Amino acid sequence: MDFEREAKHEEGAQYSSVAAPRVEGASQRLFLQSKSMAYETGRFRQADRILSSKDFGRVVKCGKRTASGSFVVVIASKTSGAEDESDENRRKLGVTVSKRVGNAVVRNRVKRCIREWFRHAREALPPGSEIVVIARRKARDLLGCEITAVLDQMIPHQQGRRGTV
Repeated sequence: MDFEREAKHEEGAQYSSVAAPRVEGASQRLFLQSKSMAYETGRFRQADRILSSKDFGRVVKCGKRTASGSFVVVIASKTSGAEDESDENRRKLGVTVSKRVGNAVVRNRVKRCIREWFRHAREALPPGSEIVVIARRKARDLLGCEITAVLDQMIPHQQGRRGTV
């Protein structure tokens, strides 16, 4: 304890022994680069999610369905009556991963990979679309890049087959 007080007094530092000093150099540049990359791809906010059971049911009932061995993707265009105009063009994602896919660690990994795919593919999707991705049992064996590739193949296939969503 006395050593900490002495070190603080000698160096004239404004941080306690608990808080780490600000790191200058390469690690700070990497931190700033990763922060700027996050702004380029966007965040996955609550407004980007399909949260209610009613909305999930509406998308699954009214949407266009595409299936593969690992996923079922359902895309529906948003109905009018959104709160504001910016919400009308917002693309939304809902993810369903049942216990059949695996334990909690596996299910969460699959959900994280799907959300990451959505963050990067969001601008290529039709404005105002709502997407529900249902993971099947085979999804647990896929790596993150494979999940992205499978979902990328499914989305253009669905748009090309039916025109606008």
